[in-house]
Amino acid sequence: MKLIQKSVLFTLFHHDITYQNKTFEFDTKHLYIITKEQPKYKIEDIADKLYFLITEYINGYKNSEVSITLTGGMDSRIILAALLKAGVKPNCMAYGNSDAIDIVLARKIAKKFGLSFHNACANPPEKEWYYKWVIDTILKDNGNAHLHRAHRNAAIAEHAEIYSPKVLLTGHMGGEGLRGFTYNNYIASSFFEMINKGKRSPLKDARGILSDYFLKTENIDYDALMKSLQKLTWLKNDRKTNEFFFLYDLVAKIHHAQDIRLYQSYVPKVLPVFLQKQYLEILFASPYNILAKKNNLLNRLKNPEFYCRVIKELYPPLLDIPFANNFTPQEYLRGLWYYVPLKLYRDYTHKKKYAHTFSYGKWYVDFVKEYSQNITSEIWEIYDKNRYMEALENNNHCSDEGYWHKFSNPIFFDLVRKHKNGKI
Repeated sequence: MKLIQKSVLFTLFHHDITYQNKTFEFDTKHLYIITKEQPKYKIEDIADKLYFLITEYINGYKNSEVSITLTGGMDSRIILAALLKAGVKPNCMAYGNSDAIDIVLARKIAKKFGLSFHNACANPPEKEWYYKWVIDTILKDNGNAHLHRAHRNAAIAEHAEIYSPKVLLTGHMGGEGLRGFTYNNYIASSFFEMINKGKRSPLKDARGILSDYFLKTENIDYDALMKSLQKLTWLKNDRKTNEFFFLYDLVAKIHHAQDIRLYQSYVPKVLPVFLQKQYLEILFASPYNILAKKNNLLNRLKNPEFYCRVIKELYPPLLDIPFANNFTPQEYLRGLWYYVPLKLYRDYTHKKKYAHTFSYGKWYVDFVKEYSQNITSEIWEIYDKNRYMEALENNNHCSDEGYWHKFSNPIFFDLVRKHKNGKI
């Protein structure tokens, strides 16, 4: 595919949807078919399957050879529960700002259960450090992992150098298949959101987004673009079905797969627990997945039930430590009549602001300003250099990853081209 068409599709979905990777064994269409059958598995069955998958994968390895990515969230808590039930004390890996809630809670969990804890990349980022890991990320994954994976690449490299793990367990996609879809420019592009909600026509919205991302829209073959869009599994069905295919065909197989491939370059065995075929097949043959539930307030309030009950099945001592959203699994299991008022009260009275795990501050503005000066003329044939530079200089910049895609994409494509041409 020509670079212009590739950059267009990349811009609309924040990922290279033309890259065919075989990181995972599951077939999304098969999962969809399973969901249409009568649910036959209970939470106890899912807990048993998770325990079997995890213990089978780490069989024969010492505690010191097993690592887990640990946060204050629900997904990694389930994985840790299975390990502790099996008598395994893994190394716990987190990364980023030490004052972030995920890292505060992960450290607390590790201390309580006597686990080794490592917070990688704890120092504030600097543009020179980041550029080093951007280049390393492009080289390691042959240009298929976006430069925004650089800090994760740096984190696993640091962890592997210190602990030399032979097995790494991760919680990728543990929540999305249960809680449902979130439109927030991190999980989904605004293009998919507008189209799937029926608010805009694909052609009209594509033109606006591509212009906002500084592409020269007059050079785009819109007929070819519309034909490409018609082939995508997540634009063919009703809203809920599209969300399902978007999550697993794009977010899982392409977005999260970038992390997995990078981790695999440092650790011999990497297990993204919630993306295993055996787990997904039992999840989608149960009443606890996104396609089996109605998206209403009551069901959203009941989403944590799955995690809390699985943790109770696997390792009850973990029920007493709060999640990042300010309640413990034990408190939730007392019932919604208890949990909802308590959560509302805590949300109102405890308004402490925690730092982001990884934020894009002034150092990132400096990074983009410096390396945008090195972009070759070939890339500026696709992007409008004048509008780009003007916005870079005058915008009131945000600090989130989604916002910075519009400025980092030309840098990324330029570095990938230079890599392909042997210049980096």
